[in-house]
Amino acid sequence: MKFHLKQNGRRIALAGTMTAAAVMLALAPMNMGGCSAGSLGDAVGSAVGGTTGQLISAGGKAAQAEALGEEQEPAMGQSVAVAITSRYGLDPDVSLNRYVTLVGWTVANSSPRAEMRFNFGVLNSDEVNAYAGPAGYILVTRGAIMRMQDESELAGVLAHEIAHVCEKHGLNMMKASLRKEAALQAINTNDKVAQFNVATDTLAKALVEGQYSRDQESRADLLAVDYVTAAGYDPNGYHRYLQRMAAAQSSNAKVMSSHPGMADRANRVAAKIKEKGSPGGATLADRFKKNVARPTA
Repeated sequence: MKFHLKQNGRRIALAGTMTAAAVMLALAPMNMGGCSAGSLGDAVGSAVGGTTGQLISAGGKAAQAEALGEEQEPAMGQSVAVAITSRYGLDPDVSLNRYVTLVGWTVANSSPRAEMRFNFGVLNSDEVNAYAGPAGYILVTRGAIMRMQDESELAGVLAHEIAHVCEKHGLNMMKASLRKEAALQAINTNDKVAQFNVATDTLAKALVEGQYSRDQESRADLLAVDYVTAAGYDPNGYHRYLQRMAAAQSSNAKVMSSHPGMADRANRVAAKIKEKGSPGGATLADRFKKNVARPTA
């Protein structure tokens, strides 16, 4: 599959290589049988030790939380991705995962962390949601994709999650959770892997339950407009999607449940687009329809 989108005088061409979707799909064997009763993070076992585990030492002092940084992000991101995919499972459609990955890479290339190896995956769930963990592990449900109408809408949703990564919202949430007394007591153990699991469990649970602050969500929305515009997509696609989700959210709590206040967010995005001079861009409805197989009635 060749993938081109004009952006700022450049063209992206992603073809014939191992995609980040394969990285996400490679986690699937680790999720067989679902998560353990004791800990979501147990799914990664001893693979998350080393430097990262050592930073979260017995006693769980807040100082160790501050030591968590970019070097530890990959281990945290993988563990959180495993935790979330253990709950929902990955969609077995490799083609769909690849398509979402290529759209995600196109947007990520216009972000401040374009050098990062972002990993995208589609969750095997009819719920409507999307999640972003540290180090660029981004997951969107099949249910969310099936409610989209074109590629610009998909790009907008992925851009929102990419913005969370660029702003290090997940990493900061991890630090905040480690500062809480309950978390500090929970990781009071000499088992470094167990300590890391507790920390990643806390973050995964927070992401699923939607504990990003309103300011963080608003910031991610505004940056999403910047990213999709720079990538050559029509930012109005993201606004349209938010409007539909706001209408659905009013009657169904499971629609974007981890992203509350959709109506207010749609209004802020509309204002941001107007502030940018109402730029147009690609919507690519036909390409989206070709790559996203909708369920038959």
